[in-house]
Amino acid sequence: MRNMDSSDTNENSGWRNVKLLSLVSFLNDLSSEIILPVLPFFLLSLNASPLGIGIVAGIMDGMSNIMKAVSGYFSDIRGRRKPLVFVGYGLSQISKLGLAFSPSVAHASLLTAFDRLGKGIRTSPRDALIAESYAKRGKAFGFHRAMDTFGAVIGSAIAALLYFRFSDYRSVILIAALIGFAALVPLGLVKETGKAVKKVKLGLRMRRFVLLSTIFGAASISYMFFLIAASSEGVMTALLLYLLYNVVYASVSYPAGTISDMVGKNRIASFGYLFLSFACLSMLTGSAIVAFILFGLFMAFSDAVQRSIAAELSKSMGFGLGAFHFVFGTSALFANIFYGFLLGYGFEYVFGLAALLAMLSSITYWKAVKMPSV
Repeated sequence: MRNMDSSDTNENSGWRNVKLLSLVSFLNDLSSEIILPVLPFFLLSLNASPLGIGIVAGIMDGMSNIMKAVSGYFSDIRGRRKPLVFVGYGLSQISKLGLAFSPSVAHASLLTAFDRLGKGIRTSPRDALIAESYAKRGKAFGFHRAMDTFGAVIGSAIAALLYFRFSDYRSVILIAALIGFAALVPLGLVKETGKAVKKVKLGLRMRRFVLLSTIFGAASISYMFFLIAASSEGVMTALLLYLLYNVVYASVSYPAGTISDMVGKNRIASFGYLFLSFACLSMLTGSAIVAFILFGLFMAFSDAVQRSIAAELSKSMGFGLGAFHFVFGTSALFANIFYGFLLGYGFEYVFGLAALLAMLSSITYWKAVKMPSV
């Protein structure tokens, strides 16, 4: 039996980091995904308007992204990523606990913003830790998103069971918040990978990708609109469809990320947005089951792959990932607020526009985003 050389040791150590960070995300998402499927109905119980739903959806998808760029920048300059990751996860758990006691839509929106702020603080440094830990980034991000979403599968199943048991949104949210604090435990075992740099920069190709991300973000319609549309058949039906979405997302993320290392990440992302376009069209034709399956495929084919594209194009890892998240998320924020406005006129306008933008994103990835061979 041969002795492992230093490259074997470093690879094993790096993969251990990926697994630990994936466990952190698994536990956090288990908590979050108990809350997310009941959140739109909790907001409706607080008398939220369609525009109010859109604003909260925009906050969830975009509020964190200014902080992603800032935290990514500072993690590059200081060369320390773990402390920011810990603070970000901690702030999110505290915010979720407060959400259970929200007396109004405004209060719930503020706490949702703090939760997303926590996500913004942790995401870029955490993604940089993953990217720096393991060379095959499609595989690493695919595994991370699969574990993250496996937590979502369990969480959304628990959400349905808790709702069936209590029929009370506050009780469901409170239990989820208490579970979330377990996510902080494995984070302490993660090894730091950051190295301080004197100057952060994006580079020409990264700037081009970031600019195109405005299209991708605008197409990324919130899951809330799918849930609200599906709830015409009952809240429990909508929660079970959300579980189906997460099962597909979790099952396909890892193989999609691994395949992207071999066939090209832009092509996988292109297929992802094509799935999103068909998902929106399926909602318009009343095929909710098909729509949620396609929505899960969209997330599996796009989420991890876009992160790995950003990591590979970044000259400064933390800031590059942060810049991508900032532009993508800001675009998603304003787009989802507009989707909320359109909801007042009917779902056909919401899903019609999202389908069009998703098709444009698919074509853009296929034609314009050129990735080097990995």
